[in-house]
Amino acid sequence: MEGTRPFLIIITSNGMNLWHSVRTALISIWTKKTRSFLTMLGIIIGVAQIITLIGLGNGIKHDVTSEVTQLGTNILFVLPGKVQSANGSFNPAASVGASTLTDADVVAMKQLPNITGVTPLGLMAAVPTVGTKEASGTIVMASEPNFLEFMTMYKLIGGRFISIADTTNKSKVIVVGKDAAATLFPGVAVKDVVGKTIQLGKNEFSIVGVIEMSQTSSLFSSAGSSTGGLAIVPFTTAKALNTNTQIFRIGVKASDNADVKVIKKEIQQKLQQLHGANDTTVFTQDDLLSVIDNILSLITKAIVGLSAISLIVGGIGIMNIMLVAVTERTREIGLRKAVGATFWHILVQFLTESIVLSLFGGAIGVAIAEVASIIVKSKFDLTILVNWQAVLIATLFSLGVGVIFGLAPAIRAAKKDPIDALRYE
Repeated sequence: MEGTRPFLIIITSNGMNLWHSVRTALISIWTKKTRSFLTMLGIIIGVAQIITLIGLGNGIKHDVTSEVTQLGTNILFVLPGKVQSANGSFNPAASVGASTLTDADVVAMKQLPNITGVTPLGLMAAVPTVGTKEASGTIVMASEPNFLEFMTMYKLIGGRFISIADTTNKSKVIVVGKDAAATLFPGVAVKDVVGKTIQLGKNEFSIVGVIEMSQTSSLFSSAGSSTGGLAIVPFTTAKALNTNTQIFRIGVKASDNADVKVIKKEIQQKLQQLHGANDTTVFTQDDLLSVIDNILSLITKAIVGLSAISLIVGGIGIMNIMLVAVTERTREIGLRKAVGATFWHILVQFLTESIVLSLFGGAIGVAIAEVASIIVKSKFDLTILVNWQAVLIATLFSLGVGVIFGLAPAIRAAKKDPIDALRYE
Protein backbone atom coordinates (compact mmCIF):
# COMPACT_ATOMS: atom_id res chain seq x y z
CA MET A 1 0.00 0.00 0.00
CA GLU A 2 1.44 3.34 -1.00
CA GLY A 3 0.56 7.04 -0.83
CA THR A 4 -2.64 8.02 0.99
CA ARG A 5 -4.49 4.72 0.45
CA PRO A 6 -3.76 3.30 3.93
CA PHE A 7 -5.28 6.43 5.49
CA LEU A 8 -8.53 5.84 3.57
CA ILE A 9 -8.85 2.55 5.41
CA ILE A 10 -7.90 3.90 8.87
CA ILE A 11 -11.27 5.61 9.35
CA THR A 12 -13.02 2.23 9.07
CA SER A 13 -10.68 0.38 11.42
CA ASN A 14 -13.20 0.00 14.21
CA GLY A 15 -15.77 -1.41 11.86
CA MET A 16 -13.36 -3.56 9.91
CA ASN A 17 -15.11 -6.62 8.46
CA LEU A 18 -14.17 -9.34 6.01
CA TRP A 19 -15.14 -7.26 2.98
CA HIS A 20 -12.86 -4.43 4.05
CA SER A 21 -10.03 -6.94 4.54
CA VAL A 22 -10.53 -8.38 1.08
CA ARG A 23 -10.77 -4.91 -0.47
CA THR A 24 -7.55 -3.88 1.27
CA ALA A 25 -5.83 -7.04 0.03
CA LEU A 26 -6.96 -6.43 -3.57
CA ILE A 27 -5.73 -2.83 -3.48
CA SER A 28 -2.37 -3.93 -2.11
CA ILE A 29 -1.97 -6.69 -4.74
CA TRP A 30 -2.97 -4.36 -7.58
CA THR A 31 -0.64 -1.60 -6.37
CA LYS A 32 2.36 -3.88 -6.68
CA LYS A 33 1.33 -6.12 -9.55
CA THR A 34 4.77 -7.41 -10.57
CA ARG A 35 5.80 -8.31 -7.04
CA SER A 36 2.45 -9.96 -6.40
CA PHE A 37 2.68 -12.05 -9.58
CA LEU A 38 6.21 -13.24 -8.78
CA THR A 39 5.02 -14.09 -5.27
CA MET A 40 2.15 -16.16 -6.68
CA LEU A 41 4.36 -17.98 -9.21
CA GLY A 42 5.04 -20.99 -6.95
CA ILE A 43 1.32 -21.36 -6.24
CA ILE A 44 0.49 -21.01 -9.94
CA ILE A 45 2.97 -23.73 -10.95
CA GLY A 46 1.92 -26.06 -8.13
CA VAL A 47 -1.80 -25.78 -8.82
CA ALA A 48 -1.32 -26.14 -12.58
CA GLN A 49 0.76 -29.27 -11.99
CA ILE A 50 -1.73 -30.85 -9.62
CA ILE A 51 -4.76 -30.26 -11.84
CA THR A 52 -3.01 -31.24 -15.10
CA LEU A 53 -1.45 -34.42 -13.72
CA ILE A 54 -4.60 -35.52 -11.90
CA GLY A 55 -6.50 -34.82 -15.13
CA LEU A 56 -3.96 -36.89 -17.10
CA GLY A 57 -4.34 -39.75 -14.64
CA ASN A 58 -8.14 -39.56 -14.94
CA GLY A 59 -7.82 -39.48 -18.73
CA ILE A 60 -5.60 -42.58 -18.79
CA LYS A 61 -8.00 -44.34 -16.42
CA HIS A 62 -10.91 -43.42 -18.72
CA ASP A 63 -9.11 -44.69 -21.84
CA VAL A 64 -7.97 -47.94 -20.22
CA THR A 65 -11.42 -48.54 -18.75
CA SER A 66 -12.91 -47.99 -22.19
CA GLU A 67 -10.50 -50.55 -23.68
CA VAL A 68 -11.23 -53.15 -20.98
CA THR A 69 -15.02 -52.73 -21.18
CA GLN A 70 -14.84 -53.37 -24.92
CA LEU A 71 -13.77 -56.92 -24.08
CA GLY A 72 -17.20 -57.65 -22.64
CA THR A 73 -18.30 -58.61 -19.15
CA ASN A 74 -18.27 -62.34 -20.01
CA ILE A 75 -14.60 -62.46 -21.03
CA LEU A 76 -11.98 -63.86 -18.63
CA PHE A 77 -8.22 -64.19 -19.01
CA VAL A 78 -5.99 -66.79 -17.36
CA LEU A 79 -2.42 -65.71 -16.55
CA PRO A 80 0.49 -67.85 -15.33
CA GLY A 81 1.72 -67.07 -11.82
CA LYS A 82 -0.14 -65.80 -8.76
CA VAL A 83 -0.44 -62.22 -10.02
CA GLN A 84 -3.30 -61.32 -7.66
CA SER A 85 -3.23 -62.36 -4.01
CA ALA A 86 -6.25 -63.21 -1.88
CA ASN A 87 -6.40 -59.66 -0.47
CA GLY A 88 -6.53 -58.17 -3.97
CA SER A 89 -2.95 -56.84 -4.10
CA PHE A 90 -1.23 -56.94 -7.49
CA ASN A 91 2.20 -58.46 -8.13
CA PRO A 92 3.09 -58.29 -11.86
CA ALA A 93 6.48 -59.92 -11.22
CA ALA A 94 4.65 -63.18 -10.51
CA SER A 95 3.91 -63.61 -14.24
CA VAL A 96 7.57 -63.21 -15.26
CA GLY A 97 9.38 -66.39 -16.25
CA ALA A 98 8.35 -69.65 -17.88
CA SER A 99 4.60 -70.04 -18.30
CA THR A 100 2.86 -72.86 -16.43
CA LEU A 101 -0.10 -72.86 -18.84
CA THR A 102 -0.35 -75.87 -21.17
CA ASP A 103 -2.40 -77.24 -24.07
CA ALA A 104 -4.09 -79.57 -21.55
CA ASP A 105 -5.38 -76.48 -19.67
CA VAL A 106 -6.97 -75.19 -22.88
CA VAL A 107 -8.67 -78.56 -23.53
CA ALA A 108 -9.88 -78.82 -19.93
CA MET A 109 -11.43 -75.33 -19.98
CA LYS A 110 -13.27 -76.08 -23.22
CA GLN A 111 -15.01 -78.94 -21.39
CA LEU A 112 -16.28 -76.78 -18.49
CA PRO A 113 -20.01 -75.90 -18.49
CA ASN A 114 -21.26 -72.45 -19.57
CA ILE A 115 -18.09 -71.72 -21.57
CA THR A 116 -18.62 -70.92 -25.26
CA GLY A 117 -15.05 -70.24 -26.34
CA VAL A 118 -11.42 -70.70 -25.30
CA THR A 119 -8.32 -69.47 -27.10
CA PRO A 120 -4.62 -69.74 -26.25
CA LEU A 121 -2.37 -66.73 -26.78
CA GLY A 122 1.32 -67.21 -27.50
CA LEU A 123 4.19 -65.07 -28.72
CA MET A 124 6.63 -65.49 -31.60
CA ALA A 125 10.05 -63.93 -31.23
CA ALA A 126 10.20 -62.57 -34.78
CA VAL A 127 9.98 -59.26 -36.61
CA PRO A 128 7.93 -59.07 -39.86
CA THR A 129 10.19 -58.03 -42.76
CA VAL A 130 9.91 -57.45 -46.49
CA GLY A 131 13.31 -57.08 -48.12
CA THR A 132 15.12 -54.36 -46.16
CA LYS A 133 11.93 -53.02 -44.60
CA GLU A 134 10.86 -54.24 -41.16
CA ALA A 135 7.93 -53.53 -38.83
CA SER A 136 10.11 -53.35 -35.73
CA GLY A 137 7.33 -52.39 -33.30
CA THR A 138 5.10 -55.33 -34.20
CA ILE A 139 4.15 -57.98 -31.63
CA VAL A 140 3.57 -61.32 -33.34
CA MET A 141 0.94 -63.31 -31.46
CA ALA A 142 -0.09 -66.92 -31.95
CA SER A 143 -3.79 -67.65 -31.51
CA GLU A 144 -6.85 -69.35 -32.95
CA PRO A 145 -9.71 -68.34 -35.30
CA ASN A 146 -11.85 -67.02 -32.41
CA PHE A 147 -9.21 -64.41 -31.43
CA LEU A 148 -11.44 -61.46 -32.38
CA GLU A 149 -14.15 -62.67 -29.99
CA PHE A 150 -11.77 -61.94 -27.12
CA MET A 151 -9.92 -58.90 -28.43
CA THR A 152 -13.02 -57.01 -29.52
CA MET A 153 -11.20 -53.69 -29.88
CA TYR A 154 -9.81 -55.00 -33.20
CA LYS A 155 -11.74 -55.24 -36.44
CA LEU A 156 -10.97 -56.80 -39.79
CA ILE A 157 -10.63 -54.22 -42.57
CA GLY A 158 -9.32 -56.40 -45.38
CA GLY A 159 -9.20 -60.07 -46.37
CA ARG A 160 -10.09 -62.68 -43.75
CA PHE A 161 -8.95 -63.88 -40.37
CA ILE A 162 -7.11 -67.14 -39.75
CA SER A 163 -9.46 -70.11 -40.22
CA ILE A 164 -9.98 -73.55 -38.70
CA ALA A 165 -8.39 -75.00 -41.85
CA ASP A 166 -5.29 -72.81 -41.28
CA THR A 167 -5.04 -74.17 -37.73
CA THR A 168 -5.60 -77.78 -38.79
CA ASN A 169 -3.07 -77.60 -41.65
CA LYS A 170 -0.58 -75.49 -39.66
CA SER A 171 -0.60 -73.04 -42.56
CA LYS A 172 1.96 -70.25 -42.76
CA VAL A 173 -0.58 -67.45 -42.92
CA ILE A 174 -0.64 -64.18 -41.02
CA VAL A 175 -3.03 -61.34 -40.22
CA VAL A 176 -1.19 -58.03 -39.89
CA GLY A 177 -2.05 -54.69 -38.35
CA LYS A 178 -2.75 -51.70 -40.58
CA ASP A 179 0.39 -49.85 -39.43
CA ALA A 180 2.62 -52.86 -40.00
CA ALA A 181 1.15 -53.23 -43.50
CA ALA A 182 1.79 -49.55 -44.22
CA THR A 183 5.40 -49.89 -43.03
CA LEU A 184 6.14 -53.02 -45.05
CA PHE A 185 4.17 -51.99 -48.15
CA PRO A 186 4.20 -48.18 -48.30
CA GLY A 187 1.63 -46.71 -50.66
CA VAL A 188 -0.15 -50.03 -51.20
CA ALA A 189 -3.91 -50.15 -50.49
CA VAL A 190 -5.14 -52.47 -47.76
CA LYS A 191 -6.99 -54.73 -50.20
CA ASP A 192 -3.83 -55.12 -52.26
CA VAL A 193 -1.71 -56.08 -49.23
CA VAL A 194 -3.77 -59.28 -48.87
CA GLY A 195 -1.99 -62.08 -50.73
CA LYS A 196 1.50 -60.62 -50.40
CA THR A 197 4.18 -62.44 -48.43
CA ILE A 198 6.38 -61.38 -45.52
CA GLN A 199 9.26 -62.98 -43.64
CA LEU A 200 9.19 -64.04 -39.99
CA GLY A 201 12.75 -65.09 -39.36
CA LYS A 202 13.56 -67.74 -41.97
CA ASN A 203 9.92 -68.52 -42.69
CA GLU A 204 7.70 -66.99 -45.36
CA PHE A 205 4.09 -66.16 -44.42
CA SER A 206 1.21 -65.19 -46.68
CA ILE A 207 -0.94 -62.22 -45.57
CA VAL A 208 -4.60 -63.25 -45.46
CA GLY A 209 -6.05 -60.26 -43.63
CA VAL A 210 -5.49 -56.79 -42.18
CA ILE A 211 -6.85 -55.48 -38.86
CA GLU A 212 -7.02 -52.14 -37.05
CA MET A 213 -8.35 -50.75 -33.80
CA SER A 214 -12.11 -50.30 -33.92
CA GLN A 215 -11.83 -47.23 -31.63
CA THR A 216 -9.36 -44.74 -33.08
CA SER A 217 -9.24 -42.68 -29.90
CA SER A 218 -8.09 -45.65 -27.84
CA LEU A 219 -5.16 -45.57 -25.45
CA PHE A 220 -3.11 -47.70 -27.84
CA SER A 221 -3.64 -45.36 -30.75
CA SER A 222 -2.64 -42.47 -28.46
CA ALA A 223 0.61 -44.29 -27.85
CA GLY A 224 1.34 -44.00 -31.53
CA SER A 225 -0.09 -47.09 -33.23
CA SER A 226 -3.66 -47.73 -34.27
CA THR A 227 -3.16 -51.50 -33.99
CA GLY A 228 -0.59 -51.70 -31.23
CA GLY A 229 1.86 -53.17 -33.79
CA LEU A 230 0.00 -56.50 -33.78
CA ALA A 231 0.16 -59.52 -36.11
CA ILE A 232 -1.49 -62.92 -35.61
CA VAL A 233 -0.50 -66.38 -36.83
CA PRO A 234 -2.18 -69.77 -36.14
CA PHE A 235 -1.10 -71.18 -32.76
CA THR A 236 -0.48 -74.61 -34.28
CA THR A 237 1.83 -73.06 -36.88
CA ALA A 238 3.87 -71.24 -34.22
CA LYS A 239 4.09 -74.49 -32.22
CA ALA A 240 5.26 -76.45 -35.28
CA LEU A 241 7.97 -73.89 -36.10
CA ASN A 242 9.14 -73.62 -32.48
CA THR A 243 8.21 -76.36 -30.03
CA ASN A 244 9.15 -74.03 -27.15
CA THR A 245 6.26 -71.67 -27.94
CA GLN A 246 4.49 -71.06 -24.66
CA ILE A 247 0.92 -70.10 -23.81
CA PHE A 248 1.28 -66.82 -21.93
CA ARG A 249 -2.49 -66.13 -21.72
CA ILE A 250 -5.71 -68.07 -22.18
CA GLY A 251 -8.87 -66.25 -23.15
CA VAL A 252 -12.16 -67.70 -21.92
CA LYS A 253 -15.63 -66.63 -23.03
CA ALA A 254 -18.60 -67.48 -20.80
CA SER A 255 -22.14 -67.78 -22.04
CA ASP A 256 -24.19 -64.59 -21.78
CA ASN A 257 -26.44 -65.85 -18.96
CA ALA A 258 -23.61 -67.35 -16.88
CA ASP A 259 -22.32 -65.92 -13.59
CA VAL A 260 -18.76 -64.82 -14.36
CA LYS A 261 -17.73 -65.13 -10.69
CA VAL A 262 -18.87 -68.78 -10.64
CA ILE A 263 -17.02 -69.46 -13.92
CA LYS A 264 -13.88 -67.87 -12.45
CA LYS A 265 -14.01 -70.13 -9.39
CA GLU A 266 -14.57 -73.25 -11.55
CA ILE A 267 -11.57 -72.37 -13.75
CA GLN A 268 -9.37 -71.79 -10.69
CA GLN A 269 -10.39 -75.13 -9.19
CA LYS A 270 -9.77 -76.98 -12.48
CA LEU A 271 -6.33 -75.43 -12.96
CA GLN A 272 -5.35 -76.17 -9.35
CA GLN A 273 -6.42 -79.77 -9.89
CA LEU A 274 -4.37 -80.06 -13.10
CA HIS A 275 -1.26 -78.28 -11.78
CA GLY A 276 -1.35 -79.54 -8.23
CA ALA A 277 -0.71 -75.97 -7.09
CA ASN A 278 -2.41 -72.59 -7.07
CA ASP A 279 -0.01 -71.07 -9.63
CA THR A 280 -2.33 -69.18 -11.99
CA THR A 281 -4.54 -66.08 -11.88
CA VAL A 282 -7.96 -65.65 -13.47
CA PHE A 283 -8.94 -62.09 -14.30
CA THR A 284 -12.46 -60.89 -14.99
CA GLN A 285 -13.28 -57.43 -16.36
CA ASP A 286 -13.95 -56.17 -12.82
CA ASP A 287 -10.59 -57.54 -11.62
CA LEU A 288 -8.74 -55.80 -14.43
CA LEU A 289 -10.49 -52.50 -13.76
CA SER A 290 -9.79 -52.81 -10.03
CA VAL A 291 -6.07 -53.41 -10.62
CA ILE A 292 -5.83 -50.52 -13.07
CA ASP A 293 -7.72 -48.22 -10.70
CA ASN A 294 -5.43 -49.14 -7.78
CA ILE A 295 -2.25 -48.54 -9.79
CA LEU A 296 -3.40 -45.21 -11.21
CA SER A 297 -4.69 -44.06 -7.82
CA LEU A 298 -1.27 -44.71 -6.26
CA ILE A 299 0.43 -42.84 -9.11
CA THR A 300 -2.00 -39.92 -8.75
CA LYS A 301 -1.36 -39.67 -5.00
CA ALA A 302 2.41 -39.66 -5.60
CA ILE A 303 2.00 -36.94 -8.25
CA VAL A 304 -0.09 -34.77 -5.92
CA GLY A 305 2.54 -35.20 -3.20
CA LEU A 306 5.35 -34.11 -5.52
CA SER A 307 3.34 -31.18 -6.86
CA ALA A 308 2.68 -30.05 -3.30
CA ILE A 309 6.38 -29.20 -3.06
CA SER A 310 5.82 -26.34 -5.50
CA LEU A 311 2.97 -25.09 -3.31
CA ILE A 312 5.21 -25.17 -0.25
CA VAL A 313 7.84 -23.17 -2.13
CA GLY A 314 5.11 -20.74 -3.18
CA GLY A 315 3.94 -20.53 0.43
CA ILE A 316 7.43 -19.61 1.60
CA GLY A 317 7.46 -16.88 -1.05
CA ILE A 318 4.16 -15.53 0.22
CA MET A 319 5.41 -15.54 3.81
CA ASN A 320 8.55 -13.62 2.84
CA ILE A 321 6.61 -10.99 0.91
CA MET A 322 4.06 -10.62 3.71
CA LEU A 323 6.89 -10.07 6.21
CA VAL A 324 8.23 -7.34 3.91
CA ALA A 325 4.71 -5.87 3.67
CA VAL A 326 4.43 -5.80 7.47
CA THR A 327 7.69 -3.86 7.70
CA GLU A 328 6.68 -1.47 4.91
CA ARG A 329 3.30 -0.76 6.53
CA THR A 330 4.45 -0.44 10.13
CA ARG A 331 3.23 3.18 10.39
CA GLU A 332 -0.13 2.19 8.92
CA ILE A 333 -0.45 -0.51 11.61
CA GLY A 334 0.44 2.05 14.29
CA LEU A 335 -2.15 4.53 13.01
CA ARG A 336 -4.88 1.90 12.83
CA LYS A 337 -4.17 0.74 16.36
CA ALA A 338 -4.11 4.36 17.56
CA VAL A 339 -7.68 4.88 16.34
CA GLY A 340 -8.95 1.64 17.89
CA ALA A 341 -8.00 -1.32 15.69
CA THR A 342 -7.58 -4.46 17.80
CA PHE A 343 -5.15 -7.35 17.58
CA TRP A 344 -7.76 -9.33 15.63
CA HIS A 345 -8.46 -6.50 13.16
CA ILE A 346 -4.79 -6.39 12.14
CA LEU A 347 -4.47 -10.19 12.14
CA VAL A 348 -7.49 -10.64 9.88
CA GLN A 349 -6.34 -7.89 7.50
CA PHE A 350 -2.90 -9.38 6.83
CA LEU A 351 -4.09 -13.00 6.91
CA THR A 352 -6.81 -12.15 4.40
CA GLU A 353 -4.22 -10.55 2.12
CA SER A 354 -2.12 -13.73 2.25
CA ILE A 355 -5.16 -15.90 1.48
CA VAL A 356 -6.30 -13.67 -1.41
CA LEU A 357 -2.78 -13.73 -2.85
CA SER A 358 -2.70 -17.52 -2.65
CA LEU A 359 -6.21 -17.97 -4.09
CA PHE A 360 -5.41 -15.61 -6.97
CA GLY A 361 -2.39 -17.79 -7.76
CA GLY A 362 -4.59 -20.86 -7.57
CA ALA A 363 -7.13 -19.36 -9.97
CA ILE A 364 -4.41 -18.56 -12.50
CA GLY A 365 -3.06 -22.11 -12.07
CA VAL A 366 -6.51 -23.56 -12.81
CA ALA A 367 -6.77 -21.46 -15.98
CA ILE A 368 -3.31 -22.59 -17.12
CA ALA A 369 -4.25 -26.24 -16.47
CA GLU A 370 -7.38 -25.86 -18.62
CA VAL A 371 -5.36 -24.40 -21.49
CA ALA A 372 -2.68 -27.10 -21.09
CA SER A 373 -5.32 -29.84 -21.29
CA ILE A 374 -6.59 -28.44 -24.60
CA ILE A 375 -3.07 -28.21 -26.04
CA VAL A 376 -2.08 -31.72 -24.91
CA LYS A 377 -5.31 -33.16 -26.33
CA SER A 378 -4.78 -31.51 -29.73
CA LYS A 379 -1.04 -32.14 -30.02
CA PHE A 380 -0.60 -35.58 -28.43
CA ASP A 381 -4.14 -37.03 -28.58
CA LEU A 382 -4.05 -37.75 -24.83
CA THR A 383 -7.20 -37.34 -22.80
CA ILE A 384 -6.98 -34.98 -19.80
CA LEU A 385 -10.13 -34.98 -17.70
CA VAL A 386 -10.15 -31.95 -15.41
CA ASN A 387 -12.99 -32.55 -12.94
CA TRP A 388 -14.33 -30.51 -10.06
CA GLN A 389 -12.60 -32.76 -7.51
CA ALA A 390 -9.17 -31.83 -8.88
CA VAL A 391 -10.06 -28.13 -8.88
CA LEU A 392 -11.39 -28.45 -5.32
CA ILE A 393 -8.19 -30.18 -4.15
CA ALA A 394 -6.04 -27.47 -5.74
CA THR A 395 -8.23 -24.71 -4.26
CA LEU A 396 -8.03 -26.21 -0.76
CA PHE A 397 -4.25 -26.52 -1.14
CA SER A 398 -4.06 -22.85 -2.12
CA LEU A 399 -6.29 -21.84 0.78
CA GLY A 400 -4.21 -23.90 3.19
CA VAL A 401 -0.96 -22.39 1.93
CA GLY A 402 -2.39 -18.87 2.35
CA VAL A 403 -3.48 -19.56 5.94
CA ILE A 404 -0.40 -21.48 7.08
CA PHE A 405 2.25 -19.24 5.57
CA GLY A 406 0.35 -16.01 6.15
CA LEU A 407 -0.29 -16.63 9.84
CA ALA A 408 3.20 -15.79 11.13
CA PRO A 409 3.44 -12.40 9.33
CA ALA A 410 -0.14 -11.58 10.39
CA ILE A 411 0.61 -12.33 14.04
CA ARG A 412 3.80 -10.29 13.82
CA ALA A 413 1.83 -7.32 12.46
CA ALA A 414 -0.94 -7.69 15.05
CA LYS A 415 1.53 -7.77 17.95
CA LYS A 416 3.24 -4.49 17.05
CA ASP A 417 3.16 -1.82 19.71
CA PRO A 418 1.23 1.22 18.38
CA ILE A 419 3.70 3.76 19.88
CA ASP A 420 6.77 2.00 18.43
CA ALA A 421 4.94 1.56 15.14
CA LEU A 422 4.12 5.28 14.89
CA ARG A 423 7.76 6.14 15.54
CA TYR A 424 8.98 3.79 12.82
CA GLU A 425 10.70 5.52 9.91
